[in-house]
Amino acid sequence: MSTTVTVTGMTCGCCTNKVRDKVGALPGVTGVEVDLAAGSVTIEGAAPDRTALADAVTAAGFQLAD
Repeated sequence: MSTTVTVTGMTCGCCTNKVRDKVGALPGVTGVEVDLAAGSVTIEGAAPDRTALADAVTAAGFQLAD
């Protein structure tokens, strides 16, 4: 199962790594693909709770789009 969300504020490869690391650490997540150009994050595995996902993205320094 995969879930795709939009993340705002990413501008470089370092940004994508931060998001990948934080989101990838969430329980049930088995893989994370970040598309810098599209501003999208695709999460493989169990879909994380929206609040936990938003907190992880914020901890990386970015915002989860509504």
